[in-house]
Amino acid sequence: MRIFKNIVKFLFIVLILLAISGGIYYIHLKPAYSGDIELKNISSETIVYFDDFGIPHIYAENDLDASTALGYVHAQDRLWQMEVVRRIAPGRLSEIFGSKMLKNDKLFASLGIEEASEIAIENLNSEAYKIMTAYLDGVNQFLDNGPTPIEYTLVGVTKEHFTIRDIYNTIGYMAFSFAMAQKTDPLLSAINDKLGMDYLKELSIDINPNTTLIKNSKNDVGGLINMMASADEILNNSPIPPFVGSNSWVVAAEKTANGSVIFANDPHIGYSQPAVWYEAHVITPNYEMYGYHLAGVPFPLLGHNRDYAYGLTMFENDDIDFYKEENHPSDSNKYKTPSGYKEYNTISKTIKVKDEDDVVLKVKSSRHGP
Repeated sequence: MRIFKNIVKFLFIVLILLAISGGIYYIHLKPAYSGDIELKNISSETIVYFDDFGIPHIYAENDLDASTALGYVHAQDRLWQMEVVRRIAPGRLSEIFGSKMLKNDKLFASLGIEEASEIAIENLNSEAYKIMTAYLDGVNQFLDNGPTPIEYTLVGVTKEHFTIRDIYNTIGYMAFSFAMAQKTDPLLSAINDKLGMDYLKELSIDINPNTTLIKNSKNDVGGLINMMASADEILNNSPIPPFVGSNSWVVAAEKTANGSVIFANDPHIGYSQPAVWYEAHVITPNYEMYGYHLAGVPFPLLGHNRDYAYGLTMFENDDIDFYKEENHPSDSNKYKTPSGYKEYNTISKTIKVKDEDDVVLKVKSSRHGP
């Protein structure tokens, strides 16, 4: 009996110690909403006031100091979200989540977003570049000196500094998810192939077959439907909700009771936890904006101040065309063009997969794109 009591006492003490350790660890991970923090590369005193909702109000003497502070507080609140979002466009989700993300990575690695980002940032040298650099400096200072979010420990991720390429890749992912053509174009082409153009006209869909329908898609209805289903599956399997859907409207001053403009912007991106948007209020002697940021992006995509407001919405314009290339009869590395068969531009990409062998992906590009 005495042995049993001693075992119970021992287990009770262990549970208490675990609870205390867990509490200390939890407190250690919580964002710092008070106190003094010394950040490098800030030229003057910068104050961050967090209101009752945890929204930072940043008061700085210049834009660069404000951007550094914004990067730091954004990272302390949303570092893991920023980590996941920056991995989507270059196809790096399998590296942390394993093979279940391989389809996602293969799709995005083949789209060329990362290559487009490299081209875009090649010759950057502007005020926007300086603001991005300052913001990233703040993010990386938290990455180096702040507590590591528990997700990094649970998943087993090595922290890496954020770069301007990550910002551009995030915007590239947003651009892709705003586009609807990967869903609508295969469907319209399949309907046209199976039922004819008159059927589309009956649905009041005015189609220009030279630009909207997939070229050479005749008798490939099954493949087109599979393409649409695959895009749906991949986007639904994403750890981040796709940035789809929005609306916006404005009522002119002469149509309102008080003579002021009414502006409503509703970019109804899917709900997630944490939220898609990060809310922050930045004030300097020359600038003020109460804005909403995507993870890892220093510029608010929605915002207002005392003089104006702006928002973001998506137009259902035909912004992507798909082409079905005709391969050479005996050489799959060539495809047909009006001036004869040409070589595909082929590059190899390595997708790292957690707990499995790397996957080498061959990405082909024709004159029409990837």
